[in-house]
Amino acid sequence: TENGIAVFNAPHANTRSVAELAIGLCVMLIRKISDKNAAAHRGEWLKEAKGSFELRGKTLGIIGYGNIGSQVSTMAEAMGMQVIYYDIATKLPLGNAKPMRSLNELLQASDIVTLHVPSDATTRNMINAQTLADIKNGSILLNYSRGDVVDLDALRNSIDSGKLSGPAVDVFPHEPEKSGDAFSSVLQGLPNVILTPHIGGS
Repeated sequence: TENGIAVFNAPHANTRSVAELAIGLCVMLIRKISDKNAAAHRGEWLKEAKGSFELRGKTLGIIGYGNIGSQVSTMAEAMGMQVIYYDIATKLPLGNAKPMRSLNELLQASDIVTLHVPSDATTRNMINAQTLADIKNGSILLNYSRGDVVDLDALRNSIDSGKLSGPAVDVFPHEPEKSGDAFSSVLQGLPNVILTPHIGGS
């Protein structure tokens, strides 16, 4: 201010970007679009609907009901989904969304789980081998929050075992410094997995 520079905190600036992408990923993962896309690029005509579903009627569990989580809630409900959420702070629900009393209660009831929490001592590795054991069989997990919120080795084990039908991950514990740098993750090469380079809010 002393130097004539205006500085603003804009917490809502990329809220819609992340929320729209989360909804898009729900569609892609539940329809197994990434696998069909990869097959088509290989020259394979994978015309089947086995294990593919509509979002309508499915339950979306939102962990973290802040700016982004509540926006995802509104969009998901407009698509015919049932919405439940869990937050450590008391948050008023939008539309017909229902708060859950615990993380485990949400995990057991959700067809798709999406994370929208900050990185702190309470959220670090909150999705781990133990919580993944509680998650509903065949569910989908989205992490477009922070890279240290999910234990990626435990996530891989859940995919390998068939516990999860597919995740989408945008944030990682260790990320390359700039665009074009080499990237490596234990989630590479797995079926129905969407990995993006921290572009959720872009």
